[in-house]
Amino acid sequence: MTKDCVETRRPKGRWYGVILLWAILLCTPIAWAEPTTLRIGYVEFPPYEYQDEQGNAAGSFIELTRLVAKEAGYRPEFIYLPPSRLYLYLREGRIDLWPGLTYIPPLQGHVLTSKSTPMLVELSAWHLKETAPVARFDDLRDSRLILISGYTYGGLSTYLTRQPDIRLSYSSTHQSAVDMLRLKRGEYLLDYREPVEALGATQSMDDLRHSFIRDCVTAWLFSMEQDKAEQFREDFDRAFARLQARGELPVTPTSSETALLPGFPMLPPHDLSARDNFVFSPGSNGEVVGSE
Repeated sequence: MTKDCVETRRPKGRWYGVILLWAILLCTPIAWAEPTTLRIGYVEFPPYEYQDEQGNAAGSFIELTRLVAKEAGYRPEFIYLPPSRLYLYLREGRIDLWPGLTYIPPLQGHVLTSKSTPMLVELSAWHLKETAPVARFDDLRDSRLILISGYTYGGLSTYLTRQPDIRLSYSSTHQSAVDMLRLKRGEYLLDYREPVEALGATQSMDDLRHSFIRDCVTAWLFSMEQDKAEQFREDFDRAFARLQARGELPVTPTSSETALLPGFPMLPPHDLSARDNFVFSPGSNGEVVGSE
């Protein structure tokens, strides 16, 4: 009799345990891991990256960065900075990365550069249509050359300051630099092609021409002050490759090989493993933080 009672209760005990376990799981909140937030600096460099009228990060490189970050499992937080402060923040680890152009002398030894090279950006010599085009680098000699303040041009600006036969003047924005060119305060303007072409949305550019100077490579530059910089870079490269394999990239990936104007000077050697090259232009002295 006792045996029958024990055998009758065993299935009830097992079911009770299962029901109790499910009750605990249903009533206890599950602590899902929040994605790691990446602090991503950006500057004013339309159409690649800029701050829109609503104060949000915008541009083709921003959208690509947003896509790759989310594919890699990160939450992007965009921080709008002038270049000098962006360099400082990268060196100090106050931001995690910057979608930018490679080889920036102030960042040498402070950043890891992605192996992914999403796009190329052309550096050009802009001039009025009646001015002779630049076929060789020496064509810039014995001329007045307008530069953008804050640009390093991958070390080219330092080289130019040491050339006695090239007279330099500076402007703070793409628009003011073009205005100087139109006022004939210089024969040539050294600026990136797409940001100047973007001015055509609000004005005629029929009076301007441009000559090729060199290709510049884009990449993601990760602050080496972050303990997980290597992991961040690896995650971004893998996410980029997955998106490419699925045909979901909004851009066509490019080779890291670049073209140069004939006679382009040999600049001081730089860290080829980091490939941190060139600089974007300043747009504001303020800092704006935006989250995704």
